[in-house]
This record gives sequence, C-alpha cells and structure tokens, in this order.
Amino acid sequence: MEFLRKRQVAWEESFRDLYYLLRKNNCGLFYVCTSQFVVMFTGGAGSGRSKCSCNAYISQSTRGLRSLLREHDLCFSMPLCHSKEEQVATEDLVELSEIEKQNLGQTRRLRSFSDVDNSPESLLFFSGNNSVHGLYDFLLNYRTLLVSLSGVDVPVLCSPVPFQNSSLSSPDIKCMEMRRAEHIAASYSGSIWKDGDSAQGSSDGLCCSIEIKDALLPPWIINGICALMSSEGKSFEASFVTEPSSIGFNVALKSTREKSDSKAAGSESLQDCSATFGISEAVVMPSLWSCSLKGVKYCDGSYTASLSPV
Repeated sequence: MEFLRKRQVAWEESFRDLYYLLRKNNCGLFYVCTSQFVVMFTGGAGSGRSKCSCNAYISQSTRGLRSLLREHDLCFSMPLCHSKEEQVATEDLVELSEIEKQNLGQTRRLRSFSDVDNSPESLLFFSGNNSVHGLYDFLLNYRTLLVSLSGVDVPVLCSPVPFQNSSLSSPDIKCMEMRRAEHIAASYSGSIWKDGDSAQGSSDGLCCSIEIKDALLPPWIINGICALMSSEGKSFEASFVTEPSSIGFNVALKSTREKSDSKAAGSESLQDCSATFGISEAVVMPSLWSCSLKGVKYCDGSYTASLSPV
C-alpha cells in the first residue's frame, strides 16, 4: 500500500508540473490516458508569448461523468453531439428521472441521451483557461471523484517535452525484409517466358517493413518517423490504426476552430493552430477535420494521404 501511495503522489507531482508547463507556454500539447477516456490538453507553442489560452478535450464520456462535472461547476460543450443533452442541467436530469417512472415516452427520451455515451459524439470540449483549470483540479482528485478509476493504476501522461518524474518510453519495433506480391508474380511469369531464368530482377521489389506498436503513439512520434524516413529521399508507405477513444479529436478541432476563425484572419488562424501543438513541421489541414488518417504514401517529395471518415 505504501508503494501505491507513493506512486499516486509521484503521479500528482508529474501532472501538476506538466500542467504548469502548458500554462507557461513551454508545452503545446499533452495527453492524460485513462482506461475509460483520453484527455487532450492544448496550449501555446512555446513561442515565449506571455499569454497562453488553453483548451482541453475529453475523448468520450458518459451521462454520469457529465453530471459529475456539472455538479463541480465545470463548463463544457459537446460540439459533436446533435442532441440538446449538453443543455440539460443536473437538476433537470433528476426531474426527468422522476418522470421516467410514470411516462414511457420520457423513458425512451432518456435512453436516447445515453445512446451517445462512449461514442465520438460524447466528446467534451473545455474552452479557456478557467474551464481547463477546473478540469485539471477535477482530474488531480480523480481517485475520490471517479470511483471507476480508483482501483486501477494511475493514468498515463504523454508529452513531447520532459516533465517531473517522466521517463522515455520505447514502443515495440519489428523490422523485416520482404518482397512485394506484384514482383513475386512478375518473377514467376518471367521464369516461364524465359525458360527458368528468374535471376534477372531478383534484387528488385525488396522492401523493408517496420511495425511500430504501443498503447498510444502520439502525433509527434509519427511526425518524427515520417520526417526521418523522408530525409533520405526514398519512397515509403505507412498505415495507421487510430485509437478508438480518440477518433473524435479531429472533428472537435474543426468545431472549436471555426469559432476562433471568426475572430481572426484565415492564414494567421491556421498558423496559430499549427503552432499550438508545437510539433515541428506539422501543418493543420482543414480537409482532415472530418476524418482520421488511414495511411500515407511518400514519393518524389510529396505525400498522398488515405483517409477514413469519422
């Protein structure tokens, strides 16, 4: 028990340090990964500006979690939810629960509210420093507030910059040399037409396959890998598997970005948004806001992306 207590204290110190790095504009993005949801905090780009406006996102939620957040006076919106549940206060839910016992129609209505639970539509958006700080306080005391997380290990903190008690994490990497299927077929066809002479082109079609796996591969890791692969000028292809609990993040960025774009010029707005994450050479693409990245092909200095709609 003493070990677990010290581990919890160390986690709180780490979370506190990482949050203040965000507020001081020394970290543009970090994640808090629990067994039920992922929280993404975004801030400045480490450019040294004195003011830093922070936002936060909870990837998915339940009606119980949303009610608990409202009880602690935390303001949030649900930009992906088309129902009006986000406008329902806690006391209204209690009143609807009483009506549920007497009216079957209201029962169906309440159940429709819970249909969005643990889906991309249940994503929560916290705008501005006050709301984000309230969420920070809430997560800092999660063991006393979220019973479902009290019996599991501490959430994983993931950041592109070092913080107190942090350590480097190495994903599982597997490398292998393989031959493309189309070259195998061509070689077999050639052996027929050339009377068994299949030596020609035997060195062609060979490629290296690298599989990188981890519980979470943050965007700065993927960006670094693609930059390294393209630095030698060779062509490559990459395919990605998106963490299901984070699917709604791209669409949420579109919804929240549209609000800020109304107050700023388009080009300046895109630069600010890309700088928010502090990832070198990363660019925010509006065309990717309604989908997730399925794969990329790099050839002759340019990328071709394969997208999967959300």
